[in-house]
Order: sequence, then C-alpha cells, then structure tokens
Amino acid sequence: MVERYEVIVAGAGVAGASAAYFISRKGFKVLLVDVKPYARAGDKPCGDAIGKHHFDELGMEYPGCEELEGLVKAVDVYSPSEGTRYRVLGEGFEVDRVRFTQRLIRGAVDRGAEYLDGAQVSRPIVRGGSVVGAVLWRRGRGFWEVYSDVVIDATGVCRAVVSKLPKGWPISEALNPRDTNIAYREVRVLREPIDEPEVLRIYISKKVAPGGYWWLFPYSLREGYVNVGLGVQGGVGNPNPKTLLHKYVVSRPELRGSTVVEAGGAAIPTRRPANTLVWNGVAVVGDAAFAVNPLHGGGKGSAMLSSYCVSEAVAEALGERGATASELWYANTCYIRRYGAKQAVLDLFRLFLQGLSDDDLEFGMSRKIIREDDLNKISLRGDLELSVVDKAMRLLSGIRRPSLLLRLRAVANYMSRVKKLYARYPSEPEGLKEWLLELKGLYNEYFSRVLT
Repeated sequence: MVERYEVIVAGAGVAGASAAYFISRKGFKVLLVDVKPYARAGDKPCGDAIGKHHFDELGMEYPGCEELEGLVKAVDVYSPSEGTRYRVLGEGFEVDRVRFTQRLIRGAVDRGAEYLDGAQVSRPIVRGGSVVGAVLWRRGRGFWEVYSDVVIDATGVCRAVVSKLPKGWPISEALNPRDTNIAYREVRVLREPIDEPEVLRIYISKKVAPGGYWWLFPYSLREGYVNVGLGVQGGVGNPNPKTLLHKYVVSRPELRGSTVVEAGGAAIPTRRPANTLVWNGVAVVGDAAFAVNPLHGGGKGSAMLSSYCVSEAVAEALGERGATASELWYANTCYIRRYGAKQAVLDLFRLFLQGLSDDDLEFGMSRKIIREDDLNKISLRGDLELSVVDKAMRLLSGIRRPSLLLRLRAVANYMSRVKKLYARYPSEPEGLKEWLLELKGLYNEYFSRVLT
C-alpha cells in the first residue's frame, strides 16, 4: 500500500512543529517526522529567548506557565571592557524549548497531523523536476517511501532534504561555514540570585568570543538559574567555544561556585535568508532556511515566521494548481516583507562588526557613535540611517579613528542599498537568477570596498 500525505515535514524542532501546526489548522493531511523521541522534541542548545512581538504578529498564544522559564524586559549589550552598556528595551520570553515545541506538536496532532518520532528523512524523491515525496528510515523497519505534494525541510543547518537535491536548484545552495556561529551553552544554578533577572546580557569581545559574543540570560521565573553561553564565527579556525567559555566566563565572580544542570552545543546560520524558501514540491523553514538574526543568532521567532509564510503558500498552492515553485512563491514575498529584508541588512552589519578590533568596538560604543535608540532601530527594522552617521561624524570630527567613521558611513550606505534590492525581490521564480546576480555583485562590491 502506498503511503501518501499532502505535506511531509522533516524535523520537529520549533520550525518544523510550527509548520505542521499552521498547515494542519488548514485541514491538510500532514506527516511530521523527527529523529528524536518526543521527550526531546525541540531540544537544541540555544539562548531560549523569543520576542513577544513574534507571537503578536502571528496571532499565537504566549508561552504558558509550564513552558516559561522567564520574562524579558530588556537586553543589555556590553562593550569589550564592560565599561559601556547599551540597554535595548523589548518584551519577550525565556522558554522551556522542549515543552514549547511539544505544545506545537500536540496542536498539530489535535488537528489531524500524524507525528512519527525516532525516524528520519533519508532523502527526497525527485521525479520530473519536482519533489514528490521522501524516503524515510526507522530502526526496526528500515527504509520506505512516502509520497506527498510538498516536503518541508526543517532539519536545521544539515538541510537533510534540500542538500540532496540537484545542485542547479536554487533552494539547494550550500551554507558557507564562515556564515555560521558555533555556540556552546550551559544552564547553571548560581550561588546567589542575580540582579535584574528580567534583563538579558550580551557581551561583545573579540578576545573572549571572536566573531561572536557571550551571553548571560537569567531565568527570572526560576531563581538562580541562568543560561550562559558563547559563540564564535565558524570556518576561520577559532577556538572551541566551550574552551573559551570555561577560560573566560565561568571563572567570573557571579558564576563562581555555580553548578551545571544542562550543557550542549550547536551550529547556527548567521547570514542573509536563503535564496528561496521554496521550489517545485519542496520548502525550507527555520535554520534550514537560514532564518536567523545574523547579529545575535536568535532564531525561534523567525523560525515560526518562516513556517507561517510557507504554510500560507502551501495552503494556497494545494487549493489551486499544485505545489510548483510559482504557486509556492508567496512564501518568499511573505517572509522577505516581514523579516528577510531586515535580516539581509543585518548580515552586512554583522560582517562589518566581525572585522572590527576590540579597540574599535570600545571606541564606537563609549563615544556613542550609535546610540541605544539607533541600535533599537537597527534591531527592529534593519535601519542605520545615514543622518545618524553624519551627525556622529560632525560631533566627533577632529578626534582619532576618523577611518572608522568613514567605514561606518559606507556600511550604512550599503545597508540602505541591500534593503532597496530586497524590496525588488522577484515576484516570480523566473526573475530569481538575474536578481541573485545583482545581489552577488552588491556583496562583492561591499567586500572589496568596505571590508578589505
């Protein structure tokens, strides 16, 4: 007997569980597959924070009592010396990622989705230039074929489905290791409660966390518990983040004598969004779609958002003419409008920051070249207005590091240009190739004129 579903979702982390949740609400027959057992669904090491605005935008219920580890009111960003602090206001949640993911899975199953844990998608089935299903594997059963109209890849940076597609398909693009962050984090119990437990802390230091940062996120609803971790840029030979965390962070007074209750590491994409979220019979969401904030590596909210956009496109396509790239294309315009354009802008800013020294970072933050309000605009909208940089150049004229200000002005200009380019993202797949050539040219120009 041939097994058939309308949608197969590979991976039941936050992204995959969200995709199954959204699509099943529309009445489609969904199979959600994950290699982990249900007890570990969504168990990926991360900072566990999600902004409140993502739930508001998607019309989703806030995390309930059992899913909540803490409430967030602000994020503090510290300079390398820790002598300067930026406070960025914004409400959010620290979640128990497993219980939160399980809630999404239950919501999908309650609406008719089938959930298969302890299994994995081995490869996609491709016929006639389209994905028509997937080969699954499970211990005790071996390999078998399952057919569908759409396969959604939610398997994270390994991209277990789309990485096995023909290389000429734009959705199968490879992830450059330099565009990743290798992170390690521990959940620890402190000996003494921490001040302002509803404020997350981010510390920037090339010495401690080259190409990334280290963080201290308290769980305000679990007194004494903190999520502490460190990420480094991948692909450039940086030291192991666990080694750096234990060398520079765990020895700090506020962490001295603390005990570890959980630990783990993961790779995170930190770049612009994928070239396309969809192609014939296939889609990507979450980390597989590179749907992560390039500056701070947060990806739960954007994972849910990418899953929402794909689910809307899938529902429309299956109700009309079938899951071709053209019929699924709304997923791209939806995601880029809501998050992807900002993500691309932040990617340019991330590349600029990774090239600065600790002295440059200290100078820029201590002199308030970019103020808290400006940082908030960059974070929320991806805007670094030229007027802000021009004002800083006038105020700081005659002091050292004029080259830094000039480079920052050039960065702001390219951020504006990439935002305008993403506003012209093609409305049909036929325009993607030409648009990507223009995007590649802009990035090449940025690297040669600003980053070298």
